[in-house]
Amino acid sequence: MKRLGVFINLTCSAAALFLPLALYLKTGTIKYSYSVYHGTEATYILLISLLLLGISYLISDNIISGLLLIGVALFNTFDFEWTHNAFAAGFFIYTTYTIFKDKRFNYLAIPIVSAAFLIPAITLFWFETVAVFFFVTHSILYSIKKLKIYK
Repeated sequence: MKRLGVFINLTCSAAALFLPLALYLKTGTIKYSYSVYHGTEATYILLISLLLLGISYLISDNIISGLLLIGVALFNTFDFEWTHNAFAAGFFIYTTYTIFKDKRFNYLAIPIVSAAFLIPAITLFWFETVAVFFFVTHSILYSIKKLKIYK
């Protein structure tokens, strides 16, 4: 079962790398943030991606990040703006913090924090893309470490 959980985490994490491209290809535009794709023809791509990634966090024992990300998916920005934004901010802050605490891979938090300071210049979409890339990189490296332990 443990190996299956790691495999699911690796698969969902790798798929998340393609989320920005999938959103762009489906709509033909780059919006201000991922959340703005709610209500477009890319709604289901966004929802399924966020839910799968949230579940993969739950499976990999990062329960708080998983629950926060599932909250981001379930409460869209148009109908539940404050709730959605609170879940999203919590997810980015908490997940970055967990990466920062991981002594083996804490260097992955540096580009996330740096990109956060650049949000006014680069828009939230590009910050989210940078953050997701490094969240996924951390998740993949952590899963590989777990697989080595299970051998």
